[in-house]
Amino acid sequence: MNDLFTSYQLSILFINFSLAIAAICATRIILGMVTGVNSTSELSKRDNFAFGISVAGGALAIATILLATLSGESAATLTQEVGNITGYLVGGIVCLVGGMMFNDLVIFNQLSLKNAIKEQNISAGIVQGATMLALGIMIANGMDWEPTGDITEAYIILPILVVSLFILFLVSKFRALIYKKRNGGKSLQQALANCNSALAIRYAGHLVGTALAIGASSGVVTYLNADKVTSLLNWALVAIVITVVISPLSMLARKFVLPGINVSQEVDEQENIGIASIEAVIFIAIGLVFKGLAG
Repeated sequence: MNDLFTSYQLSILFINFSLAIAAICATRIILGMVTGVNSTSELSKRDNFAFGISVAGGALAIATILLATLSGESAATLTQEVGNITGYLVGGIVCLVGGMMFNDLVIFNQLSLKNAIKEQNISAGIVQGATMLALGIMIANGMDWEPTGDITEAYIILPILVVSLFILFLVSKFRALIYKKRNGGKSLQQALANCNSALAIRYAGHLVGTALAIGASSGVVTYLNADKVTSLLNWALVAIVITVVISPLSMLARKFVLPGINVSQEVDEQENIGIASIEAVIFIAIGLVFKGLAG
């Protein structure tokens, strides 16, 4: 019996590892197709760091989604296990590509991230990579929240994706308004087009920190299989409230972590990557605290 159990678990491990590698490879190829480049040539011949950063964000997002699929009990049969994981990974890749297109066409409608990445704009690569990672974290949070882990419940990803995209929209608009206010009406998107990597790093930290904090929604709201609609609405409401709250908390924390430093001047004007990285980590740390307390 023990040998059978060990053999089954080893089979599950091998299948999961193989599917993870296949999903990451597929993500790289698909992102290359969506961006309009040959991924191998872009990474090895053109040395396009922006595209590499974008792919890295997508790969980490897929790994995060895979972790959520593995967090529950293994399926009763290998066939069912393969079906569940494959379904969620394919759905995850589709969601990431959809989020990438939404980011390019709606949120950053004054700056084509796709074209900027082709032109090796590292700021665009950071923003796109962070967007996919944040989406991956939010989708994984939703999958952990739904207790069965069965592929027949995979439709739960769709409303969670809609909420996640709305949250990305809120964060981007907030950052754009703050930048405009601090810099005499200038455009955040134009600054990113001009390759201000410091701004991109801070933006990335805000996105990822918010995505992590939203994990607290799963701890606050109980998933009711008998009333999925109400559960989803409550989850979305808590997620939006957390999105609104995390920004002032991060600003308050920044005053203690970076006292006497003109953050606007350092990041917005002088493109100080060090200060931007600290700001990004503040957002991520607060997100982790939220998730740890209620997630």
